[in-house]
Amino acid sequence: MGQQEPVEWHPTQHPVPERHDYRCAVLGPKGYKEKGKRKLDDMQALHDQDLEQAAAQMTDTLDSASKLDEAAVAQPSSKRRKGEDGGGIPVSGRTWKVSAQRAAIVMKAKTGSTWEKKIAVKASREAFVQQKKEAVTAAKEKRKAKALQRKAAMERKKANKAKSEVVQKITNSATVKKMMKSKKQRKLIKTADTN
Repeated sequence: MGQQEPVEWHPTQHPVPERHDYRCAVLGPKGYKEKGKRKLDDMQALHDQDLEQAAAQMTDTLDSASKLDEAAVAQPSSKRRKGEDGGGIPVSGRTWKVSAQRAAIVMKAKTGSTWEKKIAVKASREAFVQQKKEAVTAAKEKRKAKALQRKAAMERKKANKAKSEVVQKITNSATVKKMMKSKKQRKLIKTADTN
């Protein structure tokens, strides 16, 4: 009889489900809105623009430095002439004009995402919306349960108060007639279950 080789054991691998972060989710009652959201978005957009401009300036300075090195080696342009400060001045004399750039350098083409990626994004969005809806309904049910609990407690309190009241039974109808004449005593008359 031949010996069998020992089979190496591997634990089963379960796929980890996608989790969503609800820490900033709006789960308030109907009509609830985040205060100052537009202002925060505007501030974030301005901050992003500043960062982009700073990055663009850095790349421009690096590009211009490399171009200056190349220009020193190459022949001087016939359209430029030397000024008093030693820098190049345009022949037209319009020193305020900035040298133009091609639009293609500034604007980058947006490449479309793949169909699988679009489907995955859509599925994750739908899952998030579903989970948010469930969280909102759970919060509503919790509020309703608390309201019912408060109502029941109020009714119990009212019933207990009525039970513990000190009452005087009036059997004579003449006494009731007499009490009806006075406004103060009329308020004291109540019909109650004395059992």
